[in-house]
Amino acid sequence: MVTVNVLVEGMTDEPVAKRLLQYVGLEVGTVYGRKGKMHVLERLLVYNKAADYAPWFVIVDLDNDAPCPLGAIGMWLPDAGKGMRCRIAVRAIEAWLMAG
Repeated sequence: MVTVNVLVEGMTDEPVAKRLLQYVGLEVGTVYGRKGKMHVLERLLVYNKAADYAPWFVIVDLDNDAPCPLGAIGMWLPDAGKGMRCRIAVRAIEAWLMAG
């Protein structure tokens, strides 16, 4: 089974990320972050380099940072590592939960 490290903004994002990974048959590794969006974005490029050696899954909220997720990804992570998967919750992960 493939183990995937996780980077999240906060405590609400963590169970969502874990459940998504488990749903597709992946094992959750170490969870990092949980200190807010700025913490994630300030360190995203460092974690991206780590994704050349191990799989990473990142969830970050779009909030009002860009008009669309694609623009935000291009701004925050212009060259994703081979093991990096960064997904954006539009506009916040809580919206995903309420929609379900």
